[in-house]
Order: sequence, then C-alpha cells, then structure tokens
Amino acid sequence: MNMTVTSKLVPTFVLWLALVFNAGADPLSELPAQWQDRLQAIPETDISGAEPGVRETLRAARQETVELMEGLTIDKSALALSFGNLGNLYQLYNVHTLAEQCYANARGLEPGNFRWAYYAAYLALSAGRIEQAIERLGDAGRLNPDYPPLALRLGQASYELNRLDQAREQLQRAAEVPGLRAAALYYLGQIALLERNYPLAVEQLETALTIDPEASQLHYPLARAYRGIEKVEQARKQLARRGKQMPAIEDPLVLELKALEKGARRFYARGMQEVERGEYEKGVQSFRSGLAKDPDNLNARVSLARSLFLAGETEQAKTALEQVLQQAPDQRLANFLMGVLLDSRGQSEAAAGYYAAVLKRDPEHAGASFFLANQLLLNHRFEEAAIHYQVASAPGADNPFALLYQLVALRHAAEGDNKILERVEKAREQHPELQMLTYAQARLLAVSREVADPARALNLAQGLAMSFGIPPYLEALALAFAAGGDYPQAISIQNQLIAGAAWMGSDAEQARLQKMLDLFSEGRIPVDPWPEDAPMLSPQPIDASSVFREYPSPVPF
Repeated sequence: MNMTVTSKLVPTFVLWLALVFNAGADPLSELPAQWQDRLQAIPETDISGAEPGVRETLRAARQETVELMEGLTIDKSALALSFGNLGNLYQLYNVHTLAEQCYANARGLEPGNFRWAYYAAYLALSAGRIEQAIERLGDAGRLNPDYPPLALRLGQASYELNRLDQAREQLQRAAEVPGLRAAALYYLGQIALLERNYPLAVEQLETALTIDPEASQLHYPLARAYRGIEKVEQARKQLARRGKQMPAIEDPLVLELKALEKGARRFYARGMQEVERGEYEKGVQSFRSGLAKDPDNLNARVSLARSLFLAGETEQAKTALEQVLQQAPDQRLANFLMGVLLDSRGQSEAAAGYYAAVLKRDPEHAGASFFLANQLLLNHRFEEAAIHYQVASAPGADNPFALLYQLVALRHAAEGDNKILERVEKAREQHPELQMLTYAQARLLAVSREVADPARALNLAQGLAMSFGIPPYLEALALAFAAGGDYPQAISIQNQLIAGAAWMGSDAEQARLQKMLDLFSEGRIPVDPWPEDAPMLSPQPIDASSVFREYPSPVPF
C-alpha cells in the first residue's frame, strides 16, 4: 500500500477503534477544550443489545459530528444539523437523556432554528415533562408561530395539566387543520367528558372516528360518552372495539423521525437537495434507495413521483401516484398532483375529479381550488369559478392570477361594471405591485359603457407601456387611444402588434388582432372590455412542471 494513502487512513481507523472500544477517548464524550464552555458532552451508551443496523447508524452519526467539530473551519449550521440528527436518533431509540443534550447543543449553535426548538419541546412532551414542554413550545412558537402542530401540542400539554380552558382554545385552533383535526377532536372529546357534556363528547368523538376510522383509541371515551347519555347498547359496541391506536397526526417534523427508524431519511434528505438543484435523475435514485428500506412511506413515494415527472418520466410518475392512491385514496398531495398531471394532458374531466377529492378533505386547498376554478371559467360556469377563485386568492396563497380571474368570473356572471370597477380598485389598493390589475382596469375604463373614462384609461395604459412594453399592455394602450378618438395612433400600435404576432408565427393571434384593427379602421371600439380571448384575462395552459417542482409539500417524506 502506498505510504501516502496509509497516512491518510490511519487517523480515521484509529478514530473508529476509539469509538468502538474506548468511550473515554471519544471527543463527544470528552469535549476538546475549545468546546467545553459551548457544548454539552454526549457520552457513549451501551447499545450492544441493539440491532446491528442501529449500532452502525449511531456510530456513523457520532463520527460525522466529531469530524465536523474537529474540522479546520467550523460551519455552525452543519454542526447543529449533525447534533440535531444525532438527537433524533437517540430520541427514536429512547435514549432521552442523550437526545436532550444533543438538542441543547443544536439550539446553542443555531438558536434561531425552529426545528431544534420544536424537537426539544416534543422530547419534553413525550417524556412527560409537561411544564417544560409548554415552555419550550412557547420558545418554538416565537420562532415560527405558523407551524400548525404547535396548537395541537400546546393543547395536549395543557390538557395533561388539567388547564382545560387553555387546552380547549389551542385544540379548537388545531381542529381547523385537516391533518390535525381527528387528534384535536379526541382531546376536545375528553374535555367534554370531564365537564360531563356528554352530547358534545359524542359529537366530537364520532367526528374524529369518521375522519380516522383506524383510531381505535377513540372507542373507549366514546363508549363513556354514550353511557353518559344512557345509550347503553351503543356504549357496549364501542367498548368491544376499543384499542390503543391514537388518531393520526400530520406533524412533518415528527413524521421525519419515523423515516430514521429504517435508515431511509438520509436518502430522502439527499433526494430533496438533488431535486432543488435540478438534478432530477439523481433525486429519483435517492428516493428509490430510501423507499427500498421504507416501502410504506407514502409521502416519500409522492416525492418520488414528483422527481420522476421532473426527470421526464411522466408515465412512471403517474404510476407512483396511483400506487399511493391505492393505499391512501384521500392522500391530498397525491390527488392534487394526479389532477395536475391529467390536466396537463388535456384530460380535464378526470383531473376535476381529483381536484374535487382534494377539496372534499381540505376545502381551503389553494392549488386544487385554482385549477378547478380555471376549468369552471373556461366552461362558462362563472359563479362556481368565482367561489373557487376566492379560496385560491385567500391571504397567504400568493396567487395574483386567482385574484384577477375571480374578477373576470364575476363580470361574466353578470355583476355590473360599477361593482367590478370598485372591486378592481380595491384589489389594486391591496396589491399595487400587480400590474395585471392595472391592465384590466385600463381595458374596463376604455370600453365599458357603464364606467367609461378614456382619459384615465389612457393614463393607466401609458404607465404600463412605459414600465414594461409587453404586447397585452400595448394592446390596452391602443384601446385607450381609440376610446379617446385617436384612431390613427391606435391603428399604428395595432399594426405593430400584428407584425409581432406574424414574426412569432401565431396565426390565431394575428386573426384576433386583425379584428380589432378592422374596428379601429371603421372608427369603432370593441363592445366587451374583457372578452374571453383577451390576453391575461383567461387561464393559460397548465404548467405542470412548475407545479411539480414548486408546490409545497407539508410532509415530503
């Protein structure tokens, strides 16, 4: 063996021997001097009775942390991640003391990271340290108050301490979140039992069972509730079905712990990074490697489907989604992505069925609402479309097209232009950055018989054309000139637009623009300010790749 190679291997080999045979020399057990005031030591524990895979996973995780800690340059985020992952492993294997110390180190290195604050809180809750759990959940909430499971965990903890009013407030919030609703109703039902409100307990527990029929833990409190309203036979039936399975909780960070159990998480995490970098084929292989160890992870299989689609393997992506839906017909993201996939193929009726399946379980799902609304608008079902666009344009959805198309749908549904103008102006006040709303208003003021104001239309359209002279804005400018009687200027702009469409080879667009030019040549303007064929005022073909790449996944694996 080459001596240079040997010299590089010796330190790693010695470190491995130290980890296996000499806990006292492990730098995590006895921290180097430069870390002693900053980190807690993580002593080794006897894991000789654990499965070989568990022992190897823990040793590899410790070694990775040591290497990061002893590196020439220290990346605090990477070291925090390594301590946090090691804490996850110890928590998973019920070595809670070491998990606690690992999370403390991760939080010390990266105090602004919600992940480590939440895991520390969840560990305290799982270990029965309820007061500490509430304090830590408060810390986590200050870092990310929008993480939905926080309300459920606070409700659980307050319930355990018999602080029923506080528990009820948090659990009612959690019950509004589809993936948390069954669990929240379980605890709310328990509170109702304690308060001897038996009819309410029956209602809440029955609803929880409808949502999660496999949650056998619900049957015993439901039997007590039935007994409270003197329905003895129903109580007896529920008692016979009692079990120990709690309602499922869609808590992304906790669900990630389960992927560790089978050694799959490192593949999934790598796959996510590869997809983010655009290395879709590598992402496919990483997710497949993880699923080989963890075949029942449906969330990871959805992520595999996304990677396959982005890698150009659309039929395999469809097959992966079908596999998920065979096992979990209500899986929201799988239904949504299947709808998008079929929509992109022109199978709009089949796609609508999948969107409807999503909305049945989650009526506030912005993506399914938007794409279903697009179909409804194109099929002239304007009032229904407007309702779904309302959901898709809710605060936080970040979908300006939904806001615009809702106005279009309402106008086609025969809402008067005075009311439409009020809506447009209000929307512009709330979203001054959305130039498409200015475009829509310019067209409305140029053409509408009810609210015509050619001078204002011209002012708006000139501002648009000067800021960003794209063809739709130039078309609005031509309309505004024509509305004010300056047909020569309108004709000049329209001829430029027709020449551009010819250069692009768009016969249909040329024909549409020519019809408007003919009107200008006759000294007339169109009747409808927002016709269905106007650019930017009707849904465009679905960009499925963008959806598969960017639509957020609450639980990617």
